[in-house]
Formats: sequence, C-alpha cells, structure tokens
Amino acid sequence: IKPFTFNLFVFLSLLGNIASISAVNKNGEGKVPKFTFTSGVLSYDVAYNLALSEMQSNIDQKNGTFIAGSGWTQLWTRDTSFAIELSAGLLHPETSKASLELCTEIDRNIGTVWLQDECGHFGGWPNLSDAIVGASGSWSLFLVTGDESFLSWAYKITKNSLARAERDVYNSETGLFMGCSSFMESNSGYPSQYAMNGTLVGQTKALSTNMLYYRGYKIAADMGAVLGASEAEIRKMIEKSENIRKAVEARLWMPNEGHFSYFEDKDGALVEQNEALGESLLLLAPKFESENSRADIIFHNTHRSGVGIPCLWPKFDLHETSDIASYYHNGRIWPFVQGFWAIAAARHKRVDIFGEEFANLVKLSQIDKSHETFAEFYELDGEYQKIRSRQLWSDSGFLGMVFHGLFGINLGVDGIWISPSKPEWLPFSNTVSLLRIIYRDMEL
Repeated sequence: IKPFTFNLFVFLSLLGNIASISAVNKNGEGKVPKFTFTSGVLSYDVAYNLALSEMQSNIDQKNGTFIAGSGWTQLWTRDTSFAIELSAGLLHPETSKASLELCTEIDRNIGTVWLQDECGHFGGWPNLSDAIVGASGSWSLFLVTGDESFLSWAYKITKNSLARAERDVYNSETGLFMGCSSFMESNSGYPSQYAMNGTLVGQTKALSTNMLYYRGYKIAADMGAVLGASEAEIRKMIEKSENIRKAVEARLWMPNEGHFSYFEDKDGALVEQNEALGESLLLLAPKFESENSRADIIFHNTHRSGVGIPCLWPKFDLHETSDIASYYHNGRIWPFVQGFWAIAAARHKRVDIFGEEFANLVKLSQIDKSHETFAEFYELDGEYQKIRSRQLWSDSGFLGMVFHGLFGINLGVDGIWISPSKPEWLPFSNTVSLLRIIYRDMEL
C-alpha cells in the first residue's frame, strides 16, 4: 500500500462504548498541528498541551536525544524505554531511536547489551538488573516506525541481554530473576535492613523486574518472527517466557491479600506491599493473566489514594529526612506509573479506574497554578519538589493515558487498532478528537 494521508476522527459517545472512525483523504493547507487533542474540557486540554510542550523541552537539541527532565542532563535506559512505550516513541520517533542507541554497553563475553542504570544506594549490575527494559522501548518504537533495520539491531542486543541475565541473575531454584525492583532503586523503596546493601537487594526477586523479563522473552520471540528467525529460536523464547509466568504466579501471588507481592526476599518470604508498576506491567503483559477473575481481584485490592496510585503500599516504616532519596520511592505518586496503571485499566474495560487516574493526574499537574508541571513524583497531598519538574516519563505517562487509554490506540506488527474508553462521569464533550496522528508513513 502506498503511503497516504488522511484524517482520523474518533467520536466517543456519552456512554463511552461506541466509536466511529471516518477516514477522509486530505490535501491542501490549513492543517491543525500534529497530535491535536480536543476534549471539550479546558483543564484536560491544558494538561495535554503542557505535556507535549514539556516533552519537547526534554529533548537535547545538540544531539537530538532525550534527557530525563528538570534537574537532569542525562538519560537512563529505564526512563527512556518506559517513556517511549507510553507515548514518546509515537510523538518523537527519531529522538527515541537516537536515545535508545545510547542505552547500550559492552559485555566482554557476550557483546553489546542494554545498558544497566546504576544508583548510589545499591550500585549497578547485577544488584540492579532491569536493563532488559530496553527491549520494551525498542519494540514499541518498531511498532510505530516499522523500521526492520533498527529492529535487527535491537534484536541482537535483546538476545545478548537475556543471555547476560541468565548467566548472572537467574535463580534456577525459583525460576525467577534476581535484582532490584525496576526504578525503585533507593533505600526509600525497601525495608530498613536493605539500606545501602545492594548485595542483599540483589538476592530478592521483584515482580516488576520479572515482568520485564517475561516481556523481554515475548518481545524477542516477536522480533524474531518479524526478522525470519528459526522456529526453534522463537519457540525457545516463548517457552522461557512461559516459565517466568508460571514462576511469578506460583511464588509471588498472595491469595489472602488478593494481589502479587512486591518482591520475594532471599529466603523465599514475600513482603506484604503491592507495587503498582509491577502489577500494571502484569495486567498489560500479553497472554500473562489467563484468569480474568484474578485481574478483577487485583484491581479491587491494589491500593489507590485520593490523588493517584502510590508506587508501593503500605509505606515502609523508614526514617525520612529532607533528602529526596530518603522518601521518594516510599508510597509516593509517580505519574509514569499512573500512566501504566490507567492504560491497564482501560485495556481490561475498567473505565471507572481509568477515569479516576486520568482525572487525578490532571489535578496533580495543575495543583500549583504558578508552576503547572508533570513532576517526577508527588506527595499524597499533591506537593512536589520543583527541582524535579518537567520529567520526560511523567509527561509521557499522561500522554499515554490519552493515546492508549482514552482513545485505546494499540499498535501491532500489522496495523493499528482503536478501542476507546471514555468515562461517562467525566465532563468530556460529546465529541473528543485526536487529529493528525503520525504512524509509519501515514498521517491519521
């Protein structure tokens, strides 16, 4: 099919369950800007345009790559990949590609692998082991661009990264990967006995990190299928993903609490906390949660505050000081996590939970009228640190809510699917539109 341009209008009914799409060839002048969103609610439109503007400000104009946001001059594999998956890949594919190309390192025995982010409290690889998140970011970008040359590059790195993880952090007794929970890489994200003890953290098995490995194997299989890998190689990746699924369900599920554990400690004991990113990734993972009833139980039992879903709950009993690192992972609200949670809710037809998280994040971004921003994290009263304003993955989290939640955009190898989720109790206008979506060689 030759590339062409048309407008895509998605009309969402007041009931939130009917959508009609009209595709009209469009030539001529007077086009609206790309990715123009109109909701009929001023605060929603302001939040959307703010997120677009902040994301643009988080591009280093000298080298064409992302930075993490205010207070940072660098990027991380984790921040970059999650942001690309949520929405940055759709909005800025070239910047996303250039950024991912910087998120690699060399393992002298294996070759190029995804770069492992490091932290001051626990160190880097293998105590932190979530570098496989690069697979999620690169696959999401391929689904936007269809660039098989880039995919071939990412496939090799993903396979190498999985081999490194199998060598260094796979625990054969449990069938799980060891290492810190993805992004919760500070003393504030763990009980006090883990403080400054990366070796101890490295012996835990975290839900979010294992979900990234589950996705990593699934993505490797999908990459291989596109690139013509052997059936044996693809089948091996699928089998390994299934082994992780079985291990997570067998070892991390807590039936009495009705949710998965944040992590299993070195002795096999489960902590009581639920962890929002891990549960969101699980709910979004392809072919993972085969029991719909369990998904409903997770939505029911995962703690949500009045301003958004906390990154973990209940909080750990820690000594919190004025140092951000002493508290910011301990039950705070992280917008990129809100994004994943809201999208998961929309995918599972929990429009009520999606709408709740959407409205909460709009309010958080506008809580300080003199300095509206999508901050890195928020307190349960909505306060935030201004030094951590304008964060890339926070902007991407809200935009992801719009693209993948409200409009239900789901990108696949062979095309784009749209399944809107419009909360009837929010004050959207009868028609909510998203115009000039750029997808591969088309304008929708």
